[in-house]
Amino acid sequence: MSATKIKFSPSININRDSEYDFNYIVTANSAKVFGQILNDSLLGIKAHVINGAYGTGKSSLLLATKQTLNGFKQHFVGYERFIKQLPNFEFISIVGSFSSLSKEFASLVGINDQDYATKDILTGLNSYYKKLQKNGKGLAILIDEFGKFLEYAAKHNPESELYFIQQLAEWINNTSSQTLLITTVHQGLNDYSLSLSKSQQQEWQKVSGRLKEIVFNEPVEQLLFLASERLPDRFRDRAIDKGFDKLFDA
Repeated sequence: MSATKIKFSPSININRDSEYDFNYIVTANSAKVFGQILNDSLLGIKAHVINGAYGTGKSSLLLATKQTLNGFKQHFVGYERFIKQLPNFEFISIVGSFSSLSKEFASLVGINDQDYATKDILTGLNSYYKKLQKNGKGLAILIDEFGKFLEYAAKHNPESELYFIQQLAEWINNTSSQTLLITTVHQGLNDYSLSLSKSQQQEWQKVSGRLKEIVFNEPVEQLLFLASERLPDRFRDRAIDKGFDKLFDA
């Protein structure tokens, strides 16, 4: 009998893999973050930034959250009561790059010329949201690698870029709209502002105050749990080698 091939991807792209039926392994930590985002959203705190080190599974968490909320696959169970209170979201998924976030959103809402203001982008975004609302839908925006946009903002026209991010977060947090924003970074928000002037850092703190920061770092025992779950049964069911106890003690 031929061995079963295990499908595995070393990285997740929230755009490319939107309909990828991947075997997401829910940990106590990831379930806690998912539940916190749902609870915060129902309380009116709808703009989030997930802060975790490289390789801890932030992109996978974003994709699992998206697939659970849009009904593609129920990765997180036990939250049905909360999910029913949320709208059926239309998702905008963005993977960060070292470029302007305001320009990214301008393109998304159909602004092609170079002469635009934050107000123009938000007007276009609001028009798009109103169309969704007529169809009974909300709007969820996922930005993976959000830190790359922040790095660009710190080095290129920080006042303008920070103002846009601040206004976007305030638009998301409007209590009368059914909106959600989830972003990911690999360090604290204020760490991206170290090269800025004092006045610019103060503006940066205004931006960070509009985003609910959630720490996401899997402890080592959870990483071992993930590794064990990844092992196929034919390996886990093998008889333990004589030297295993010695290795385990080490």
